Amino acid sequence: MDIHFVSEEDRESIKHILAYCFDLADETLQSENCLGAFDEGRLAALLYINPLDMYFHGKTVGMGGIGVVSTLPEYRHSHYASGLLIKSLEVMRDRGYLFSALGPFSYSFYRRYGWNLAFHRKRYRISMENLKAFEKRKSTLRPLALKDADNVRKLYEAFMARYNGPIRRNAENWESRFKKLNTNGNYAYGCSHDGKGLDGYIFYSLKGMEFHIHEMVYDSLETRLDLLCFVYAHKAQADDVIWLAPPDDNTPLLLENPNIEQSIKAGMMIRVVDVKRVLEAYSFPPEYHGSFTVKVEDLYAPWNSVPFRVVIGNGNAAVEGIEDGPIDVKCDIQTFSQIMFGYLGMGEAMELGKIDTCSPELLEDIKNLFVGHPTCETDSF
Repeated sequence: MDIHFVSEEDRESIKHILAYCFDLADETLQSENCLGAFDEGRLAALLYINPLDMYFHGKTVGMGGIGVVSTLPEYRHSHYASGLLIKSLEVMRDRGYLFSALGPFSYSFYRRYGWNLAFHRKRYRISMENLKAFEKRKSTLRPLALKDADNVRKLYEAFMARYNGPIRRNAENWESRFKKLNTNGNYAYGCSHDGKGLDGYIFYSLKGMEFHIHEMVYDSLETRLDLLCFVYAHKAQADDVIWLAPPDDNTPLLLENPNIEQSIKAGMMIRVVDVKRVLEAYSFPPEYHGSFTVKVEDLYAPWNSVPFRVVIGNGNAAVEGIEDGPIDVKCDIQTFSQIMFGYLGMGEAMELGKIDTCSPELLEDIKNLFVGHPTCETDSF
């Protein structure tokens, strides 16, 4: 097996694999981001690294979004996908990515290579009649068009920066979303208090007698209520509202009857690509001054398995590799990824038995340094 980036000469082979594995006929992949595994020159498997920027504690960091991991059937169970995943870690580290995310076909498969669950969404089914309390609207609502993309982007970025994980969408991403409007039942409306600016928006679709909310963003409670009022205006077209909401959404508390059908849907997985750089990018409490050592077990990224000393001051960390000495905190890369991303607080990780070692002297400090932070996924790849 030989693993390297594909070339234009492999285009037909790529199309064949994508069509066979995903029924994707017209997928366009940039060769510099597409790793291929070859058997004597024949493309047997491929993996795509989407170069993305992701929100992390209010700022953006580089993230490699893994997509279309696919292997021809005659090469399956021969470690081709494994080889591609391991090679992708080297590529992402060289490109300066802090994290990698993917949507798994199997959580257990990708967990072997260091990725771990880091997102979930709330799925609501709300009776349209349950929104009747929002019947009166104060704001102006109008259909959105491509000319609104910049204002929509600003709202999105202000709203999503509160989470870890949302993608900072580029112009091409927004253009693609707007091109899908008014086709196949997809629509978008904007909400304005003064009739000029934009204070919130909703992307949705109508399918059968269901109103599906794909994305709803607002700048205030007033805007949020007006958007729900807009949803209720479709009571003649839909019986129920279906919404995959952010994990911290509390919309049921606004309803006359909060006893709605809701469930938790496990989402994408995350992996730390570079332990040192993630610790340096982490937002520590500004009042804390101290240090600790950490050892992360990472079978497939040896640069992460080096013991590190972390010295914290003024909210920032200086991180250096060490040769030997006592280790204050020890865990595997799967747990470390969840903790650094905020999906799992250090205290909860300890309660679940996911921390191999923690210095008793630093126990309370470590718990307070690494607390949970809401995560949210907004894009698939």
